[in-house]
Amino acid sequence: MKKVLLTSTALVAFAGAAAAEVSLSGWAEMGVIGGSDITSQFFNDVDVDFTLSGETDGGLTFGANVDLDEAGDNLGNETDDMGIDVFVSGEFGTVTLGDTDGALDWALTDPAGVGSPGTIADDETAHWGRQDTYLDGSYDGQILRYDYSYEDFGFAISIEQDDTSDYALDEQDRDAYDYLWAIGAKWSPELGAGLLKLGIGYQEGDFGEVGFGLTDQMVDDLSEIVADASEEDQDALSAIFGFRANSDEADELTVALGENTKVWGLSAAYEMDNGFSVGAVYSQWDGDNVEGDHWAIGAGYTFDAFTIHANYGEHSFEGDSGGELDTDGYGVALGYDLGGGLSILGGYGKSEYDIKVGDVDASDDFDTWSLGLSMSF
Repeated sequence: MKKVLLTSTALVAFAGAAAAEVSLSGWAEMGVIGGSDITSQFFNDVDVDFTLSGETDGGLTFGANVDLDEAGDNLGNETDDMGIDVFVSGEFGTVTLGDTDGALDWALTDPAGVGSPGTIADDETAHWGRQDTYLDGSYDGQILRYDYSYEDFGFAISIEQDDTSDYALDEQDRDAYDYLWAIGAKWSPELGAGLLKLGIGYQEGDFGEVGFGLTDQMVDDLSEIVADASEEDQDALSAIFGFRANSDEADELTVALGENTKVWGLSAAYEMDNGFSVGAVYSQWDGDNVEGDHWAIGAGYTFDAFTIHANYGEHSFEGDSGGELDTDGYGVALGYDLGGGLSILGGYGKSEYDIKVGDVDASDDFDTWSLGLSMSF
């Protein structure tokens, strides 16, 4: 990736700083997308990353990462997004605060990214069989993480704070949640003709939920089924899986794990020198209202300028008082590297769900596809 470096004495915040610089990088995408309940349409996405860094006379590194993303969503509407994190690093390790991964997510390998060239619309990662955030974002999304690496071994611990205002807490009739914390470790030794990646972690909080977005057609189909159900079943569906027909909450299925939520997970991946990569992950979820698990596998292969990748995963959740939700999905990505940072990318993803609450028994599926150019700068 080509980077533009901007350095001058104006970037030095303190006279004693040994070095300071700003690096600029990014990527852009253009093409066409489509799928279930999505009109086939043009698509473009631009992402710009700024990295600000400096170093003290004593060798302490400090800086910030700013990610500016302006993307067209699946309906063609423009959306803006920005992620910021600030870090301090030294022999003691690295402390990061902001839009960053919690220790569990940091430690585990995502099979949807193993040997993948990517797609312009994230078809291979947006399906309902994938999981990569765990409980991160259950509160305000601002995470404080400490991580330390020594040779092949890495360790991390993180916390996320509930910063809801006193007024909002009164409106919700609840107290502030305790910190959401996580711990994780990974080991990446060279093994035979490749690199082995092992990860394990644990996350715990006062509250947790997992959301799965529904297309407009899926909302209408599920609403018709729910409309014929008893009021008791409708209340249970809303309480356990966050869906109530013809309401503002009807755009997704939200698994309300409840209070005292815990998640643990482990992963393994192997990246071979011959271009083949494979990975798998498993996690178990438990809360006062719902318990469940998730597993996924993925593999990729690169030969010459071509890269091919596929992954598959499943979620299974069961309410303590009844009700089940099973989701699964797979994604495929194909890439051809034209050189100089330009690639041709194609992808396909499909998701399915099956939900049972009382007399409500519904299932549905949707798919997405994309084809276009990815430009790395």
